[in-house]
Amino acid sequence: MNVEEADALIKWAAYHKDIRFCLLEQYLPDGAGHPFAQKMIQHFTNLQTPLKAIHAYPQLADQERRFLKLGWSSANARSLWDLWVDPAFLSSEKRMELNEKEPFDEWEEFVLFASHYFLLVAANPSHPVHESSPRELLHQSQGHQTSIFLEQNTKSPLIAPCEPPKKPYVPRRFGAITQISPDILGHHGGLGPQSRLATTELHSLPGNEPQGSQELAEHEKDRIPPPGIEPRMCHTITALDQGGCLLVGGRTSPDRALVDCWLLRKSHWQRVENLPMPLFRHCATQVLFEKGAHSPRSVLIYGGKTRICVVSNIWLLWRESKGWVELPVSSSPCRERFGAVMASTAFKTGVLLGGMAADGTILEDQWEWTLSERKAEVSIDLRRINLKGDGSQSAIGRMGACLVNSLDGLLLIGGVSSKVMPRNHDISRLTRDDTNSNQTSYLEYTLDASERNGQRPLLVGHSTFVSQEIVIILGGGAVCFSFGTCWNAGMITLSRSKRRGMSRNEGIKPPSPTPSIDKSFAHLKLKSTPLQNARNDVMQRLRLETSCDFERVLNRGQPVVIGQTDLGSCTDEWTLEKLKAKIGYDRDVVVHDASDSHMDFLLKNFSYVKKPFNIFVDEIARGSRQYLRSLASGYPAKTPANFWIDYPELASGFKLPPHLDAITQNMHSSVLRISGPVTMWLHYDVMANVLCQIHGTKRLMLYPPSDVSLFSIPPGASSSSINCFDYDISERLRGLAHPQESILEPGDILYIPPLWLHTASPMESVSISINVFFRNLESGYAPGKDVYGNRDLQAYEKGRRDIEKLAKSFDSLPLEVGRFYLERLADELKEKARTYRS
Repeated sequence: MNVEEADALIKWAAYHKDIRFCLLEQYLPDGAGHPFAQKMIQHFTNLQTPLKAIHAYPQLADQERRFLKLGWSSANARSLWDLWVDPAFLSSEKRMELNEKEPFDEWEEFVLFASHYFLLVAANPSHPVHESSPRELLHQSQGHQTSIFLEQNTKSPLIAPCEPPKKPYVPRRFGAITQISPDILGHHGGLGPQSRLATTELHSLPGNEPQGSQELAEHEKDRIPPPGIEPRMCHTITALDQGGCLLVGGRTSPDRALVDCWLLRKSHWQRVENLPMPLFRHCATQVLFEKGAHSPRSVLIYGGKTRICVVSNIWLLWRESKGWVELPVSSSPCRERFGAVMASTAFKTGVLLGGMAADGTILEDQWEWTLSERKAEVSIDLRRINLKGDGSQSAIGRMGACLVNSLDGLLLIGGVSSKVMPRNHDISRLTRDDTNSNQTSYLEYTLDASERNGQRPLLVGHSTFVSQEIVIILGGGAVCFSFGTCWNAGMITLSRSKRRGMSRNEGIKPPSPTPSIDKSFAHLKLKSTPLQNARNDVMQRLRLETSCDFERVLNRGQPVVIGQTDLGSCTDEWTLEKLKAKIGYDRDVVVHDASDSHMDFLLKNFSYVKKPFNIFVDEIARGSRQYLRSLASGYPAKTPANFWIDYPELASGFKLPPHLDAITQNMHSSVLRISGPVTMWLHYDVMANVLCQIHGTKRLMLYPPSDVSLFSIPPGASSSSINCFDYDISERLRGLAHPQESILEPGDILYIPPLWLHTASPMESVSISINVFFRNLESGYAPGKDVYGNRDLQAYEKGRRDIEKLAKSFDSLPLEVGRFYLERLADELKEKARTYRS
């Protein structure tokens, strides 16, 4: 609805007495430049339903003034996050109960979503003051014609364009950094586009190109975490003096924390003492007990989760050759938390900031800790920190941030807070105020913010490392509700430099006055490329309303995404646990069990395994590379699958929109697809089909039939072994192939025309979709059995038999003669094929 018409409706409603108006809508707490806001605005623009009021009324105060100006007696707008943490709206006990219903650990993403939506309640308890009648008010806007509005500048990327990497880059978040050599960092583990990772991405420090393991000496290669370390995320790697580092804990799925620890000692990794309990989302720092090289290597751990609903309040100390010990707290303890940050600031001393409590609220308290050692027993003492400056409490009270010791002091980088952080607080510096050194009850810190230019990354799930005068940020990003996933591409470097003013002649408004800072981390440099290949054509997105609209799509013969359609209750209800309950725990299914993340039908790098459905679901939830393509429940070798018959327990939850009746009238088969972190091989289908995305997000690459010769598909086959998601392969295909790319989200329908080659890769750990095949030709299909809808047309099968006969007719001739005439005939066939081009 256009803003003018929406305002007219609000004004008309205000004419009535004793009325309430509730509005749930998006807003821009930190402007349209915030990465989540960009993703949200772009999402609705792609659906051709752009958010219009959000630009006219971007802030909560703007929305309240809007209603008051239009005749309402009162208006109160609050963000969903504000309501979530308000005990008058939702008690701590209720938040805990919700947390126990289903394993959940995407807290940063929840905070971002809830901070960009608001609930407004306006009231008019008394008689309205308008002179016009309700009918007159309603018709005041009829002169304004409704039209589809497309936001301008919608193609601005989240990350500024940069040089492509020299090798494939795997985006990841919630990993950890280890130093492999003086010039190379390793970004280990984390969550990738498809699954949790066990790999280590190598990054050269600025000025030390090129990247790659080929630059490493043999002893340095041994410093890469070995593949035997289980894939994980939310773990810590703490650098130690005298070289080496300690890897601690982490998790696989949200309900499976890890207990193992690994020490890099003398260029070799070895497993050391397990944690006393499993932990993930804990914070860690190295501690020094004495000056000089003889201080024992030690790591302090605090907080984290032991299980999805259990938060630790235990301080743990690891000392080389002594293992783990729980530290007694000699003062009043702080509240248990996870996702906090911690750093050493002096010998046996450091700070603990922020985190999230077990009930899902962000903590805004800060503490200084001090270790004491008496008779070989270590204890810890805690003191509250007092912060100076307006807004300092909420600006430092974050979860999921990073805290690093730089040459400019402590830098607090990223994370989420109870109020969406303005851009100039993304990276903040903490300095000690010694003016109250005589007071021992608290310590004072002052917060000031760094000024940065350039495109803004989404600093969630990132990892940091300090190297001399440079701070390195690797990875990070978040799933932005149903709007898609933001990834930070490559390496961000914060370079130390003197702050300078900027004149008006440069076209940029000078920043507002801030406390003077001699040095700041002011230059953001972005390397590598985003996940989505900017060279590929982005598939067209449409909204269809009638059968004629879909008929025009079929006649064009091009793939399109039909955005955000009503597929039934499945998009809301089909969680893995509910599917297990509906389908039954003992129903057997046949799945593809793959040995690699890219399945290859020709090489058969997978096996067909029969197992109970609930076992399959549990395994893919833990990251197992498996894939279910449902088969007919009666005679799977003879009969095409029919979802509504094969899974009657789910049938009522899925429907095709009525304007796609051409599909239901000509349907060949309907297939339930449930995928773990595996990529489907590149192939074509002879029948047209639609892929309906229900759960998770999925990236698809499609190539027109004219590109078929590029993919080495054997005669009589419909599949290729080429992995189009591989960076090197996509580079070799550039300029030759004509790819179209799309990200499917729940509620999206992808129309795949016949013979278009396509491959799919889930962007989350689990993807659920339904694939419906239908006949779009009146004749020409091969007679007989076609269970999967990809048997080639009758004319092609006959042509292959004719070619075989034709080739045999030349067998009696000399080889050179036979080859000469067969190649001549092949040229005639190619020439004939050219006449079929449109």
